[in-house]
Amino acid sequence: MKKFFNWWYTISLPRRPLAETPMQREQERYARLTAGLLVLIIAIFLPLMPIMLFFSPNSPSARPDGIGFICLLTISWISGRLGRQRFSAICIIACTFLSVTGPLISHPLDSFLVPLFSVFTISIILAGSLMPPAAALITGLISCLFICLVALVSLNPEVYNQGNQIHYQAVNTVAIAVILPIVIQITVAVIVYVIMRNLLITIRRADRAEEIVALQTTIVEHERERLREQKQLEDALEKIAEVHARIANGDYQARVSLSEGDVFWSIAIPLNNLLNRIQVWKNDSDMLHMTYRAARYIAEQIRVSFQHEQRRDLPLTKTPLDPVIVEVNKIIADQPSRSSRPLL
Repeated sequence: MKKFFNWWYTISLPRRPLAETPMQREQERYARLTAGLLVLIIAIFLPLMPIMLFFSPNSPSARPDGIGFICLLTISWISGRLGRQRFSAICIIACTFLSVTGPLISHPLDSFLVPLFSVFTISIILAGSLMPPAAALITGLISCLFICLVALVSLNPEVYNQGNQIHYQAVNTVAIAVILPIVIQITVAVIVYVIMRNLLITIRRADRAEEIVALQTTIVEHERERLREQKQLEDALEKIAEVHARIANGDYQARVSLSEGDVFWSIAIPLNNLLNRIQVWKNDSDMLHMTYRAARYIAEQIRVSFQHEQRRDLPLTKTPLDPVIVEVNKIIADQPSRSSRPLL
């Protein structure tokens, strides 16, 4: 049954996104209820349709009513498919009015037709269920006017009047066939209005409660996320401050260790790149300073060696001057075989 109704809702209702607001959920409830009652009425009408159209020769209203039912139900389905839920509900309610109109128009008003007016009770209940509660009062008023109109059209004065006196039979017919149904319609309309109004208020209150709970949950999650980001922000600031302090103390190997999801991730990357460049500059500066010292040391060793005419290899300094020192040592080693003069 659930699969059938899901299939029916698919072909009877327009495709809409998931309802999020209370108003959208209320409209969706009305649309689903209208579609469900439509398929119920169709299921009731289908077995009666052949009888009304082809096998009721003694009833002059059967065939027109059957054709009218087909038209109204078709229009109701099309309206629901197009998203016109209220018009679809009006067509369903019109079917109940149509079921009463034919027999009352084709027969004079009599007490045996009074049960037909009970169909208007169904109309009032449908109106209060498928539309806002005020529709029950409006449908009840229309039902009362319809009953009065049918009474005025159907009553035959020649049957019930004799001279200037009205038969008690006419009075009883009017009382039973008109006044009693009107009182019933008014009573039912007021009761349906009160019940549906209170039910709708309760449903809306429940929807608001759900919205409040969902909003509270969202606020709690937002607050939790805010606290997490605040803690992450404080940790990131602490790490960056620590790195700055280490750099200020001469530790150029310090780096900001942040993960990709941190708030200052976009700041940590260029900061670490800058620290890498500073480290390279520091290493180059240290190497240049060592080269200056090594150059002075080698120059001093060369000067001492030539002053004392000592031929000894110059020590390596682990600086860019080492290739030059190696070549100088070769020259010093070859010097006795080439000339007895010292190396200038």
